[in-house]
Amino acid sequence: MGVIVGASGLASFELDESHESWPKVRRWIELRKPLDVVRTQFSRDEIANAQWLELTPDWHQGFPQPDQEAFGYLEATYDLSEYCPQCGVGLRQKAPFQMQAEPKWGRNGILQLNWIFDEFFVTPEVWTRVFEPHGVGCRPVVSTRGIELKTVVQLAPAYEVEIVTQGLAFETCAKCNVIKYLPVTRGPFPALAERPQGNMIKTRQFFGSGASASKRVLISQSLAQSLAANNVRGASTRPVAAE
Repeated sequence: MGVIVGASGLASFELDESHESWPKVRRWIELRKPLDVVRTQFSRDEIANAQWLELTPDWHQGFPQPDQEAFGYLEATYDLSEYCPQCGVGLRQKAPFQMQAEPKWGRNGILQLNWIFDEFFVTPEVWTRVFEPHGVGCRPVVSTRGIELKTVVQLAPAYEVEIVTQGLAFETCAKCNVIKYLPVTRGPFPALAERPQGNMIKTRQFFGSGASASKRVLISQSLAQSLAANNVRGASTRPVAAE
């Protein structure tokens, strides 16, 4: 069990469900309903033996532009002709993402923007060394004045894949009737329902709740090993279940 105290003075606890105190803690959670986040910690062997892995961000930096207070990035970046504002499904990118300035990368080489949970951004060097050799394209990122930024590109997976959805919790939008699956936090990510193409793909299914909807990004074991070999920081992986 671990205890983390943030700068705000709020404390968070990490507890394995196999811990002897877990039944009491679970009853306490059910009674008081604090924020409860479930995650599975995988072993190195489980990650190394998975043919496919979900790519998850370790950090987010900045917000998509322009006019972040009014979500102006939606109209600037996406075709909204099939977009449902009630559930968030239907966005199709039509233009480069805009950022306020060059990202402050620090020791990281890959990031996500806040609110954009199905796109990853990397330095040009990381794209050249890791992603380009695995057949993953990229798109430019621009400033709010339309000037192409020099230290960041958007990764551009070319393929999507169906996943096995049996047993997944979901919600159906009352406005557009599209099914959206709730985020999967326990165990491996669901298995693929078809043979994938390429080394970086997205799910055809959307995940999220409320007005948030995004696809999940999956990478091959080969690409995951290249990220590790090049010590690219800023994202983690978790196994996709075997077919």
